[in-house]
Amino acid sequence: MPITPTNGSTTFPATPNAFLAAVETIAQQNVRSVVSTNKIEDAFYEYEVKDGKVIEEAIIAMAQRQAFVPTPAGSQPDLAPIDPSLYIRYFNNFEDSQFQVTKRPDEIRAVIARGMSEEELAAEIVATLTAGEGDYDYQKMRAIIEDTTTPVGVDASAALFNNGVPQSAKGIMYAIRAMFNAVKATNTIGLGQGVSTKQGVPVEDIRIAISEDVLALIDMVELASLFNLSKEEIYGKVVMLPYDSAYSGNRILVYDRKALGRATKLYEYGQDNFQLARMTNFGLTTSRAYFYNGLFKCLSLDVSTAVATEKAALIA
Repeated sequence: MPITPTNGSTTFPATPNAFLAAVETIAQQNVRSVVSTNKIEDAFYEYEVKDGKVIEEAIIAMAQRQAFVPTPAGSQPDLAPIDPSLYIRYFNNFEDSQFQVTKRPDEIRAVIARGMSEEELAAEIVATLTAGEGDYDYQKMRAIIEDTTTPVGVDASAALFNNGVPQSAKGIMYAIRAMFNAVKATNTIGLGQGVSTKQGVPVEDIRIAISEDVLALIDMVELASLFNLSKEEIYGKVVMLPYDSAYSGNRILVYDRKALGRATKLYEYGQDNFQLARMTNFGLTTSRAYFYNGLFKCLSLDVSTAVATEKAALIA
């Protein structure tokens, strides 16, 4: 049998044994399904849709002060109605997707060798459905966070920093704190176009979406001290975006979690068993919508200048 190189071979080196003439067999076999480790957790407001096809979101503006004028004796009080002001958004951009894989038991048995069982290999094949859907789900959520075309979020550079951007890691931390304060306070900063009613955001609902690449440049203990929180508590606010060659990672969002939505109308496994064809098709069917809801606060900031500066000082 020919000897494979250190980095292996893509073909099975099948040759007869020099003394017994029989083909030498596989000593150990491992067949593993590829997993997806990229996840975006606790970043989107989740909608479980059972009936209907449209999501309606509405907020009611705070009541405005009216001058109180006592009603003179013998007069009728002012009964003119003051109806509440509502702001409404609708979403129905559901995308139907299906992930499929085929299990052929005869072919599985044909390639099984020592170290694997038929059931183990079949389970690895079916597991690719969950892995594939999970990776696609991640890509869709990441696309919302990085979207500058819609755009998702209000540019904090213009809203808070007189069109300036952070120049260093400390500048990034200062900007995050300023954006956090603006989102938390009762004002109109960070609201989508056409929404002009002041609102505040409870601290527990605020999230900070930041890439691992940028996070590596920040002193989390120092950032936590700016918030008067422990390192563990500040991590509870952070939505960490995993390293991905398709994502620059130079955009930070500070937002009310209700500003980003993921609606799931269908998430269902199924299978078709074709006994005469000796195969089973497995599928995972989903129907999901991903969207930005401008009724709620969301501030974005490009930190590419500071990232480039910090990296240049670290690696040249």
